[in-house]
Amino acid sequence: MSVDLRTRSDAEQAPIETASFFGETLPGLFDNHQALIEPGARALELVPFCIETDGEPWTLTWNGDRVAVSAGNQGKARARLTAPQWSDLVNDQSTPVALMSNRLLDMPEGGLPDFLNWWLVLRAALDGRRIYARGDVDFDTDVRRSFKPEDSDEDMRAFLEQAGYLHIRGLFSREEMAAVEADYPGAAPHYEKGDPKAWFATTHDGEEHLVRMEGFERYSETTRALIDEDRFLRIGRIPGVGHEPRRTGARVGALIKPIGVVKGISDVPWHKDCSLGRHSYECCSLTVGISVTGADAGSGQLRVVPGTHRALVWPAPCVQPGLDLEPIDLPTKTGDVTVHLSCTQHMSQPPVKSTRKVLYTGFAQPPTDPEAAERNRKRLNEVRSKTHTSVSQPPGHVGNRN
Repeated sequence: MSVDLRTRSDAEQAPIETASFFGETLPGLFDNHQALIEPGARALELVPFCIETDGEPWTLTWNGDRVAVSAGNQGKARARLTAPQWSDLVNDQSTPVALMSNRLLDMPEGGLPDFLNWWLVLRAALDGRRIYARGDVDFDTDVRRSFKPEDSDEDMRAFLEQAGYLHIRGLFSREEMAAVEADYPGAAPHYEKGDPKAWFATTHDGEEHLVRMEGFERYSETTRALIDEDRFLRIGRIPGVGHEPRRTGARVGALIKPIGVVKGISDVPWHKDCSLGRHSYECCSLTVGISVTGADAGSGQLRVVPGTHRALVWPAPCVQPGLDLEPIDLPTKTGDVTVHLSCTQHMSQPPVKSTRKVLYTGFAQPPTDPEAAERNRKRLNEVRSKTHTSVSQPPGHVGNRN
């Protein structure tokens, strides 16, 4: 199986005319993809759901094995959207999670879980993807396996395709990581409050900390050298579908994860990196974490849900209730590397015993239409940068939100 899951091009987006879409297009899509919708939808708590677009209400109702669409508001839950918001949702430029994280989610009745359940149904109809049903994803490998640098690309590719992540032990030495860590203090003065490349968080003692430095490689010659080595660039070749490293802009984010954060973005709950949208245009990209210090349950380790990249499930902010795919811990030692696909659900635990330091960078598939993709990215970043977000990234980030 390939990790190239792209099915859309930015140049192919079509405007959405609400009345004809709900009255004609959507019912046909529901009927055509009923076999992809019905098995997974049976396990969802689908209440009648009203989508009100610029004051025009339409209700979606689950009738036991299929969806009915009717004009008016007969919903127990309701989402009020502008026409551009609805168009972005249909065209997979946005999601309910994006609306929530940008404080644009307008639901007078019901809540985000109701919207997410129906979002799964909509995506199945719009994209021809099967809603996940119990037992859909299985494995013929031990999903807790880790790798060594001398293991073959073929073995790692097969595991990545099945599990959605990799743990490569000892790719870098303790001495190399010590040199990277030594560059943190020198980089810090270049980041100030209000800088979109800087994240700050406050701990329980009232102290404010710089917790993320995007573009860290500009102030760390060691980091630049390491990410340009073939030892590291090899990771982008493992999937075999043409992933490329970032060569411009902020290439590396340096994280410091302190104990006891009570305000600000530091430890992020369960999510997929495509939870804000654009799955069908960009997935799967690779997010690579370089363990400057080791990490375990006491120091902010990464956790993943293997196989979720193969499953149409809630993308955030928690593991979907009733999911039969089990989360696992990814403890690392200094110099280890983790890789996860942008569709693999993951989170980072809050440190409770010691601070964690980690670098995040990644690889992406080249866009099918670079100019159209850049226009859409700028437009979405303008929207997302207007408000503080709870699960999103600074503009231009390749994928990871840990």
